[in-house]
Amino acid sequence: MARIDFTEQLADQHEAQIKRTLADLEARIISDISKAVSKEDIITTQIAIQLRPNIRRFIEETYSTVADSNVRDYDQIVTSFMDEFGELNIPDNFKTLTQVDLDTITQLKFQSFSGYEEIANRYLTEINANVYQNAIAGKPFEEMVKDIRGLITGDEDRRGRSMSGYASQIAHDSVMQFDGQFTVYKAKEAGLNKYKYTGTLVRDSRDHCRKHINKIYTEERIREIWQGSWAGKSEGDPFIVRGGYRCRHTWLPVVDI
Repeated sequence: MARIDFTEQLADQHEAQIKRTLADLEARIISDISKAVSKEDIITTQIAIQLRPNIRRFIEETYSTVADSNVRDYDQIVTSFMDEFGELNIPDNFKTLTQVDLDTITQLKFQSFSGYEEIANRYLTEINANVYQNAIAGKPFEEMVKDIRGLITGDEDRRGRSMSGYASQIAHDSVMQFDGQFTVYKAKEAGLNKYKYTGTLVRDSRDHCRKHINKIYTEERIREIWQGSWAGKSEGDPFIVRGGYRCRHTWLPVVDI
């Protein structure tokens, strides 16, 4: 399987897995709160505070576990890249991983995991605050459930984006961004300066990606092009952000014949 096909498939798998995990997390939190509901179908502010350690534990046991599993899968991205990279006409010493490469991979993994942690911490605060505020307002249990579902999986309408919406984007983009970062790192190490913009075009692919797909540019030219503006653009390094959020494209190092 070509590297771009593999990374797209892995990104889709991670996105689906994080959604399933957050659905399980939502069920655990709602079940725990239901045990603390009074005969009047409400919870007190004191109980809302007492629930916080359990909510934190649920997030750590479920969300953090799947985040760790996803990041560990990045080793497969490295393997796929190195198989393809090894077929290029470059010196053999660049076709294997050095200790410096392994250290770089570790740092890139840490960056990705930090992105997952940031989402978890943000929504832990929001969920706790929501439960406490609803306790103050004396909202019925069913109303609290709607708010929690809106916060976590987005199954109920609410203002703002759900945890599932953010996390699934992180899961998808982290795969593609890790691939992009490692690609340009190894290409520079081997002295390569040209890249082909590769990937699959889908119905809602950006016009920017349609324009540049399968074209070859030098790094300098890529950085010039990516200074422009287009719908859905994400600010940052072009080798990392590529076409923007949820972009399914990546760079392939090219060797001059």
